[in-house]
Amino acid sequence: MLNKLIQDALETERDFEVHLAPKICVVGCGGGGSNSVHRINRVALEGVDTIAINTDKFHLARTDAKKRLLIGEHATFGYGTGGDPDIGEKVAYDAMDKIEALVRQYDIVFVTAGMGGGTGTGVAPVVAEAARRHGAISVALVTIPFDIEKGRLRVAFNGIAKLRESAHSTIILDNNRLLKIAPKLPIEQAFMVMDQLIVEVVKGVTETVCETSMINLDFADFRSLMLKGGASTVLYGESEDAQKVVAEAISNPLLDIDFEGATGAMIHLTGGPSLSLRKAYEVFNGITNKLGDCAHIKLGARIDPDIGQSIKLMAIVTGVRTPEDTDAFRLPEIDGLISARIAMANVLG
Repeated sequence: MLNKLIQDALETERDFEVHLAPKICVVGCGGGGSNSVHRINRVALEGVDTIAINTDKFHLARTDAKKRLLIGEHATFGYGTGGDPDIGEKVAYDAMDKIEALVRQYDIVFVTAGMGGGTGTGVAPVVAEAARRHGAISVALVTIPFDIEKGRLRVAFNGIAKLRESAHSTIILDNNRLLKIAPKLPIEQAFMVMDQLIVEVVKGVTETVCETSMINLDFADFRSLMLKGGASTVLYGESEDAQKVVAEAISNPLLDIDFEGATGAMIHLTGGPSLSLRKAYEVFNGITNKLGDCAHIKLGARIDPDIGQSIKLMAIVTGVRTPEDTDAFRLPEIDGLISARIAMANVLG
């Protein structure tokens, strides 16, 4: 009898732990988003489901994802939208019941897409809307085209405007940055750099909110931060030196970010058993010094004996400014738009 009571208690505890763990998925929309999901699925992040949604049946068939959904087959015959985001949006709304069925069970839904095309640009805001409708926190991770892709750039900005209305928070990655950090890499490997950054974002958030910490950050902390809305960014750094960790995190070459006016941050450290309070404080202070006095900040820390002397930093900062927030990026003339982007990139470094 006693053994049965103990066994029942253990099973109840396991059920309770499973219930507490937030359910997380990444939804790749269109070709670019599906490529990111393909890579995430190959990495096999624990506790993260992958979903690919596309209008191109051939690309979808080659995508490695836990779940795949072909939409718009009657409108596009499975050949894609031809770069028209209006078609992508329409077929997404036509398939809203199927999209909702895919995302309704999750607590956090990452929506990833390459903006500027037809399917990703049109579908991503609809997926974010469906996730919010069912109570999930929706975080968009999207890339914008190279400056030379003029027409696609205009389409991308229009899509991002809609996405920001649908998603709780939006993280924008700029393909132009690849020209600075990986100009000589083969083109496929260069684009994999972006996919890897998306992997790190999802991995960092998942580990932060799902794993038990000494100073704990949970789903409620993440939720309250994301509900503040606006543009956000994820910072990541790793080093044995506290100052180097901070420097690596805030100088991410793939992001144009202005921390002035940031509304909040969730900052989490992972260190070895010898991590001192002073060193942890130095890292926390290095990030919070970049934020305004009114920023809502939550701190977390975990000890991992396997990482030795290293310190890993993962921070989510909300309410940041990106180049796309400036008036210069809303000029009706596309040439002026491109010039403004280049000028802003030079100013921000």
